Amino acid sequence: SWQVSELARAAQVSLGQTSNVCRRVIGEGYGALVERRLRLTEPAKLLEAWREGYAARAHTLEPYYSFEQTPERLLAKVAEVAAARRWRYAVTAFAASSMVAPFVRGVGTVEWYVEDAAALAEWIGALELRPAESGPNAIVRLPYDAGVFYRAQTVGGVTLVSNLQLYLDLSMDPGRGREQAEFLRAQRIA
Repeated sequence: SWQVSELARAAQVSLGQTSNVCRRVIGEGYGALVERRLRLTEPAKLLEAWREGYAARAHTLEPYYSFEQTPERLLAKVAEVAAARRWRYAVTAFAASSMVAPFVRGVGTVEWYVEDAAALAEWIGALELRPAESGPNAIVRLPYDAGVFYRAQTVGGVTLVSNLQLYLDLSMDPGRGREQAEFLRAQRIA
């Protein structure tokens, strides 16, 4: 359970915005106030509502081709470049799920978030990425806000989005993403 001020600090948003969200969570029947603290009563239903309302398409996806021979080598290179330059990033989609809850086999594309367009230009140069009109093996995502980096996790030396963000991103994939998302949910979120 959380006090509004604790949530505001953790999410790095205003008390007013946090209070509005808490009222909505309670009003929609996903939570209740218990001793002046918000407690989720229906976390699974809240997650489903979040998934349905998630606007992944608001993130800008930039497709590229990397000359790295395998997704594993590209992941290693992304982590190496970020560490050397102290750049913020977080891997998502199937490349991330293969590291925390592997289910779908044959990951061919590495997708990761960078901070902004200026960072994108630097990543392109550092990794020698080439624009790809079809069949990209690297997709760089420009997020509409920094929330995608909240509670990022490090696995095998690679920074990944949180399991919740990963679940949301996978849920938006038109291929086998929803299937992978539900496996991740059962293994890591439940």
